[in-house]
Amino acid sequence: MRTLLWSLLVVVSVLVVSSAVYTCGYHQEETEYVLTDDIIVASNVKASEHSSDDGSEHTIPTHIKPGRLTEIFNDSNALQLEAARANGIEPITADIKSAFKLKRPIVELSSCDVYYIDSMKYALPFLVPKAAVLLHDIGQAFQDTIKARGGKGYRIRVNSLLRTEYTVAKLRKRNSAATEQSCHLYGTTFDISWTKFDCLDDSYRVNLESLKNILAEIIYNFKDSGKCYAIFERKQGCFHITVR
Repeated sequence: MRTLLWSLLVVVSVLVVSSAVYTCGYHQEETEYVLTDDIIVASNVKASEHSSDDGSEHTIPTHIKPGRLTEIFNDSNALQLEAARANGIEPITADIKSAFKLKRPIVELSSCDVYYIDSMKYALPFLVPKAAVLLHDIGQAFQDTIKARGGKGYRIRVNSLLRTEYTVAKLRKRNSAATEQSCHLYGTTFDISWTKFDCLDDSYRVNLESLKNILAEIIYNFKDSGKCYAIFERKQGCFHITVR
């Protein structure tokens, strides 16, 4: 454990020196979000499986058609890996010196108005700029859509970002489903939870089912426009997203 923590601290120190700090104001362009009624999203997990509803939570409109999220968001790891290699950095190996030799820039992320970054044992808070913009845009679109449909302040939660070969190896010892060929190695990929959201205004709480399906709508919109690949991970409770 000490070795893991020391390695992560060294890598973070190197990356902070060689990267820009990302803020919510970091944009390549302004994007207007328009969700149409024919977006295909679906529900295959009931909110009650993950949170209790005491009657004070509200349901807000979502555009749902029959189907399964696992079938709608099923871009293979091979497909995402191809995009990750094309858009990302060279993986940071067990040799910490490799962190000094990044050929592409990365940016450091921190929690902001539109997303919250959970504590991550096996990942570091960095992405390539293109992926950082995508994450921010998904968070902004989610927040704007909630408000447009009668809700109030919410933000998404991010539970994985950049990994090194060392942290991938450590993760695989604890999670047999984790792949050695991880897209997270390239700084192009992030996981957004669909089981946890941050409510920023307790005066109007939205139930988990509505929040999950609106997030699915948003991600589908970006996926359908060719900006990302996505997998709905049922057991891990997240959308696994790679920028294109």
